[in-house]
Amino acid sequence: MDANGQRVWMLAGERDWAVSSPPTVRWDGSRRTLRLAGRRTLPEAVATPNPAAVAHARLGQPRAALDAFGGRAFWHPGAGTVRASHPDLTGDVPLFTPPDGQAPDDLCAGQDGVLYMAVAGRVILRDPRDRWEVPPLAAADLAAWRLAPRAGGGVWVLDRANRRLGRVRGLPLPRRPEPDWDPGTWRPDPEDPDPPRLTRLFDLELAAGEEPVALAASPGGRLALLTWAADGAARLRLLREEGGRLGFGPALEPRRGDDRALAFPWSLAWLSEERLAVLVPGLAGEAPAYDLAAGTVLQPAGDLYPLRDHDGGPFLNGPAPVPYYPAGGGRSVPLRRLSLPAFPAAGSAAGAGPCDSGRAGTEWHRLYLEAAIPPGCGVRVRLAANDQAGGPPADWYEHRFGRVPGEPGRIPRGAWVPFPSESPFHPGLLPCPPERDRAGLFTALIQRAGKRVTALTGRYLWVEVELLGDGRTTPEVAALRAWGSRFSYADRYLPELYREEALGPERDDPAPATPADFLERFLASFEGILTPLEDRIAASYLLTDPRTVPEDALEWLGSWIGMSFEPGLPAERRRALLRAAPELYRWRGTLRGLRQALDVSTGGGVSRGDVVVLEEFRLRRTFATILGVDLTNQADPLLGGLSVSGNSIVGDTLFLGEENGGEFLALFGADLPKTPAEERAVQLFFERLAHRVAILVHQEVEPQDLGLIRRVAGAEAPAHVEVRVFTASSPFLVGAASLVGVDTYLAPEPAPQPVAVGRSVLGLRDFLLGPASLDPRLTGGDPFAGSPPVADVGGDRQVEPGHSFVLDASRSHAFGGRRIVRYHWTLVESS
Repeated sequence: MDANGQRVWMLAGERDWAVSSPPTVRWDGSRRTLRLAGRRTLPEAVATPNPAAVAHARLGQPRAALDAFGGRAFWHPGAGTVRASHPDLTGDVPLFTPPDGQAPDDLCAGQDGVLYMAVAGRVILRDPRDRWEVPPLAAADLAAWRLAPRAGGGVWVLDRANRRLGRVRGLPLPRRPEPDWDPGTWRPDPEDPDPPRLTRLFDLELAAGEEPVALAASPGGRLALLTWAADGAARLRLLREEGGRLGFGPALEPRRGDDRALAFPWSLAWLSEERLAVLVPGLAGEAPAYDLAAGTVLQPAGDLYPLRDHDGGPFLNGPAPVPYYPAGGGRSVPLRRLSLPAFPAAGSAAGAGPCDSGRAGTEWHRLYLEAAIPPGCGVRVRLAANDQAGGPPADWYEHRFGRVPGEPGRIPRGAWVPFPSESPFHPGLLPCPPERDRAGLFTALIQRAGKRVTALTGRYLWVEVELLGDGRTTPEVAALRAWGSRFSYADRYLPELYREEALGPERDDPAPATPADFLERFLASFEGILTPLEDRIAASYLLTDPRTVPEDALEWLGSWIGMSFEPGLPAERRRALLRAAPELYRWRGTLRGLRQALDVSTGGGVSRGDVVVLEEFRLRRTFATILGVDLTNQADPLLGGLSVSGNSIVGDTLFLGEENGGEFLALFGADLPKTPAEERAVQLFFERLAHRVAILVHQEVEPQDLGLIRRVAGAEAPAHVEVRVFTASSPFLVGAASLVGVDTYLAPEPAPQPVAVGRSVLGLRDFLLGPASLDPRLTGGDPFAGSPPVADVGGDRQVEPGHSFVLDASRSHAFGGRRIVRYHWTLVESS
């Protein structure tokens, strides 16, 4: 409601618009705007007598796997082997021969660099780095048919016959010498905490006659299931988790009129996190693409994705950022859209329903449009009003924004407004910065052009929007708002002789406007300027509220109370600091105040446990025996002086304490005899720990926040308190002396980090990482080209202690015409 008591009705979401079929406009969920739909010109489909039979035949082809280097692994029926090739190398090499000559149903390169193969219902794992071997994975209640790479490693498994979804997760330990561990040595049981395993997750909830045909995973981890209805129409479901339970969501279907272009699709690939491409029988020149941003339907993307030299095979299967399709000559070609956009010249949408003012005879006042209108484009808004909700009247009235062809006449045109929104201090809904006459807020007085009285009245306001483009660009509408009932300056502030005298049917006569109507519209020009100013004055209190003050005024508002912000601090945290200012000032100079300031500045780091503020005397450990030692450690305060043992530290003076004592004071009880030297030592000990605060920062905190924590701590702590900031040593370790939630923390297993020169320690945490190549020739070897070499040093022998012996490896041999040119000896164990 504005300063004059007018109310507003807004269309600003997907559900607010009804799009015609076939759609010429679409709702862009990523930008949250209404825009022209891409003009899709599909090539003529080849006449296919039985598209269902063609699609079923294509489903029998296993997909080729694609690695990060552009190499692929594919099934060669003639050779009966899985082979590998790379575009930079000539020919191909064998990788794997399935048992009993069984052809794989699918091949997949996982994000963990492993080649997964679905063969006879089982999943076979092959490591291109040749670090391990594992027998085929099988599950009694799951028959693997299609695979899709899973984010973080492993694959999703589709069981077509039983309509189930499963998963492969875990990897075996690399091959290594296995020593005979001493019985007293602690070892994990089992040795491999995450072995590879195939498990069934859930049954697919499909309609009667619905058939699963394809599974695809996006680089970001989204999983899509493609199915056919009984008539071959496409259905798409996305994997989601609700209440800790995995399952596919409701089926997404194409709009009516688009389903003919999507009959019996047999291969699926992700173009982005919101767009997919499919392969359809009889359509060899292009892969139709569909958007998921609409949320409830499969909407044509409208862009062209040509298939050049496509050999008819399915999309390749792997974690590549863009999909690849097989082409002639054994090539793999990325699927790209044509760079030149194409849009229809015009497209229209209507409001999903009328705007109901709730009162008959409402006089609609002003129209506001948040839109981006590029040069050569325009927006035509048609309005109609009546007092019946059954449907719109026959007469519609046009309002123009931007470049709209047609006779100008008396048709109202929108004017650009230098505010992002007519609502005071609102940032607007348009996802681009304002630009004069091009983008931002536009307004027009609602009128009936060509009528004697131009006021549009009626309880229900009906809206139609037409977007006009130049074929290469499109306007975008983020929101449309209508205000009413009209606040008339003439009726409110002028004598009655200036009021409208035309009544009844004569108001609708197609004639020049009456003088009173002209005066009404003339005064509305001033009202359109004054009302927003009055609204801003009435809403000026919002400038003193941290939640609503504009971002560029946060510093100004903070200066009222003497608060300054760290450079680079996000606006959300600045607002939080302003909201928390009364509590921060109340507790400033205390431990509680320091924690509050750090919590707000880090976006909840203290509340989450990422940042722990602790008085240093609490970092000490309690021991059954303490032998005159300073428990602080300058190198690492988290160790608390533990260098050898947690039970006793040998020093000059012995103090005995209770075995289960929880505080250091128990070890220096008043009843214990103390010499003056001991009393001075105790007092000195306390003094060294007093007035010290340690801020422990877990390693998950961003580096830029670590510097922020140091600055905030220095500003908020009292002058007599020494504050030190440390990064926590490690997550919680069982069996190590630690304070859970203080200097150690519970955290998920960290992802492997790559080795960095000058930072990493060999054998500690970091790893030599790199994507695996399916073609072994790319890494300088060919381990799967034939049988591996055999090492032979003769039979088993026993040698008496103290006697020398000779090992002869001359009987070792290679295969495939190769020869051994170098021998490497490794001493596995000695005693």
